[in-house]
Amino acid sequence: MRIHLLCDHKWRDLPNLTALSVGLKKLGHSVLVSATKNAEAMISVYRPDCVVFNHLFSEAHRELARGLKSSGIAVVVLPTEGAMRPEFSSVLEGEFSDFSLADIILCWNEASANGIRKRWGRGEEFAPVVGCNRTDFYSESFASAVLDRESLCRRYGLNPDKKIITWATQYGYAYLAEKKHSAGLDKWLKEIEDVGTKVCYERIGLQARNVPQLFSEDRASAAKAFFNLVTARPDLQFLIKPHPIEDLSFYSKMIDKHQCSNVFFCPTDYIWNVLNATDVLLHRQCTTAVEGWIWNKPTIEMEMNHIPQWAWPDRERGSLIATSSEQLIEFVDQCLAGDVLSDDIISQRTNYATDCFGDIDGGRCRYTSEIIDRFLQEREPKRNFFQSLKGIQAGFRSSISAALSYQLNRKPGQALLGSKLDVSSQVAVDKLITRKDVSQYQSIVDKCV
Repeated sequence: MRIHLLCDHKWRDLPNLTALSVGLKKLGHSVLVSATKNAEAMISVYRPDCVVFNHLFSEAHRELARGLKSSGIAVVVLPTEGAMRPEFSSVLEGEFSDFSLADIILCWNEASANGIRKRWGRGEEFAPVVGCNRTDFYSESFASAVLDRESLCRRYGLNPDKKIITWATQYGYAYLAEKKHSAGLDKWLKEIEDVGTKVCYERIGLQARNVPQLFSEDRASAAKAFFNLVTARPDLQFLIKPHPIEDLSFYSKMIDKHQCSNVFFCPTDYIWNVLNATDVLLHRQCTTAVEGWIWNKPTIEMEMNHIPQWAWPDRERGSLIATSSEQLIEFVDQCLAGDVLSDDIISQRTNYATDCFGDIDGGRCRYTSEIIDRFLQEREPKRNFFQSLKGIQAGFRSSISAALSYQLNRKPGQALLGSKLDVSSQVAVDKLITRKDVSQYQSIVDKCV
């Protein structure tokens, strides 16, 4: 059958979707991986039997799903995030959505699967646990897909013989606190009202409009502590790996301001490449830290600002928790001395990672492809290629333009004859994928699946 995988973000979603596509092709399916941004136009050209969404939280995605279902196209959900913050757990279960639009929802773990089944009165066939496909890249079977330390150091100008401290940042909404982004703030407030997270913020005692300011203050405090550490330990190397949706200019300006020759910036690379070269990871309640635990990396929480509503003891328990610059320096020294990972901590981390990600065995992409294949075989085709598609707003010209752009390795929205995509800001930079991105990564993962 023809399966269309929608990729929302290149630096977060492309690798595991590409690995999934390889598995599905080996099972005899035709597969297209394309950007979510022009999903309707590409669907109207590819005319799939099945579309795999990353979520059904927004009304736009739900409206598209309604049209696809009425046209006989299967709707599958493979979540980008399957282990959300505690206050957002009901969002993951579909409290503010309509999960009846999905034929099958592929869950990371038992907790999310049980929540969905209970809320929607469905069984395991509707919400099976497939695990987190990203974890395959931390397994031996995917070792060839991970950049070795020396290669990553060459890429960013680091010395492989010196220790590397990585700060994996996660302050995606901090830029919205700036006055110049007031229009962006209003847009974000509408989006979170649409998906339900506005209500979730209010339930824990936060006004949604104030959330970006909290992110901004947290980022500023963490940055101050980080650069104090950098100054105090000039013999170490420091790598800043920002979250894919962050404003990159903040970190570029901070690096320029402090003129530190031992700080390097890594905005566009896959996190397992970075973690593989990292000796100590600095973070704030980040999924990246849990991924680092799979490789027994020492991790330090950057809790410079304590926000009671965002306490997350289960997530924080696997890391040292630094609340000041002095403590951060002390903890980095301890981590480099190698005396922070006891057997109890390692066991605790392992259990938590399994709770978040399900089985971590290097076979999640393969297993997910088998589950989708089995579902489609049991469902059987319900349409032919030439049947009309309902609910698709893309016109003939936009569909042909999208198909040509894809074949010419252009990103959605990029002029067919232009050289570069006009990016109005440095937020979520390099998010959109091209056909070349897919084919290049397919060659990397082909032998792993």
